[in-house]
Amino acid sequence: MSEQSKDKKMAEQAKAQNLFARWRKKETLYEEDEKKAKKSTEDNKSDEKEND
Repeated sequence: MSEQSKDKKMAEQAKAQNLFARWRKKETLYEEDEKKAKKSTEDNKSDEKEND
């Protein structure tokens, strides 16, 4: 395999890894946001019960 071909393959692999890492970060943040939203909804429900 030529040196140029190896460099190109390594660059493509690095690009793919960066895209995947960015995607995972977004997914993780989205999951955490969902958990926070669910928790705040549950907190609001418990506040309403206390006020009754």
